[in-house]
Amino acid sequence: MRDGKLLQTVLAQLPGYLESAGLASYFPPRDGEANHGSDTLTAYLLAATHEVASINPVFALPDELRAPMERGLIAFVEGRIQREFWSPRAGRGGDLDVRKLAAIEALSRYGKAQARMLGSVTIAPKQWPTSAVIDWLNSLKRVPDVPEREQRLDEASQIHKTRLSWQGSKGGVSTEK
Repeated sequence: MRDGKLLQTVLAQLPGYLESAGLASYFPPRDGEANHGSDTLTAYLLAATHEVASINPVFALPDELRAPMERGLIAFVEGRIQREFWSPRAGRGGDLDVRKLAAIEALSRYGKAQARMLGSVTIAPKQWPTSAVIDWLNSLKRVPDVPEREQRLDEASQIHKTRLSWQGSKGGVSTEK
């Protein structure tokens, strides 16, 4: 909505939504409650604020809010904290790799992603949903020391292109694998 004052109001409330590990919660954590922060929400907040800050720097997250969220996502990707949520495809090969890719992509926007983090993800872009392929592409573009980076970029670009759908003068993206 391009409302800097509204954003400042929301940002003033954000610390109350961050758990001790740095992940953002959908609701303010209560005292004594176990950590229930969401890696997905945290990755989204970092990516979205990075995107809007590229339009207008007034929308950038202040360092004191961004840094704990980055630390939380790094700990999640590295397996030092775990968040288990219901998923139709739980566990390895389920949505965990997709969630880690989203976290790595968000971290890559701030120069915090490292190639070694990808060791925690099973690299199978043909099996991923389109959103994960896009996160993979963006991560590869921003993290220069990924092994076989150029080959992986070419493969991911080709997969992404095959999922584009052109019908008449209308284009779209397929969500099919």
